[in-house]
Amino acid sequence: MKNIVITGGTSGVGLAIARDLAASGHRLIIVGRNLVRGESVANTLGNNTDFVAGDLTTDEGRRKVVNFIKKSMPMIDVLFLSAGIYPKSSTENIQANLTSHYYLTKSLEDRLAGGRILIVTGSPTAIQCLPINSGQQTVLQRSAWILTHKTLLMTYLSHQLHSKRISVNSFFPGDVNSRLMPYTMGLSNQKVPVGKILALSPSFDGVTGRFFDENGQEILLNQSKYNYNQAQINLSKYFQ
Repeated sequence: MKNIVITGGTSGVGLAIARDLAASGHRLIIVGRNLVRGESVANTLGNNTDFVAGDLTTDEGRRKVVNFIKKSMPMIDVLFLSAGIYPKSSTENIQANLTSHYYLTKSLEDRLAGGRILIVTGSPTAIQCLPINSGQQTVLQRSAWILTHKTLLMTYLSHQLHSKRISVNSFFPGDVNSRLMPYTMGLSNQKVPVGKILALSPSFDGVTGRFFDENGQEILLNQSKYNYNQAQINLSKYFQ
């Protein structure tokens, strides 16, 4: 039985992954903002699942979540960073889709030694083709910023945490029904089998700094764009 934490585990991609892992008997903590929804989901998933409510974009919210996790789990085998929003501003985008993941990871670093971190991101084609820039004036620019900067975050953390034997990878879950945006609300698919594969398969032992598609196949990233030096240049201003 593995100890697994899933942010954004009360709906969409995170919930789909939680269902798979709970059905296999693993110990789960799901993180979300909505107390009523979260408790309902945890009850549905069974006795091995706990829920903690907290806003990961705030220091207070993160402290609450981190304290709960550390009291509940002496070690974490897998951390899914699945929480996210469809941002209306650059500030929302930075806080909810980037820095919240970074600061939560750093706060749990001591419990993750030898474990896996999996960052949920988006379309491989978009990640490969979109340029990295800081502009977030339009909806399209903010969407592009999320995809490229989450991939940079994976690169950044995989380098920083390598000495602690913590693997960090990102993956595209496929098109999944969620409340994230109007498009995803109309989708029928509610399964993300790749999440369980990347979390548990021995094939991924020691694999880090990689990006996978919805079938668990590696997508080779453009190394001139997604490397540790570029990650430092583009991300350091957000992590104070």
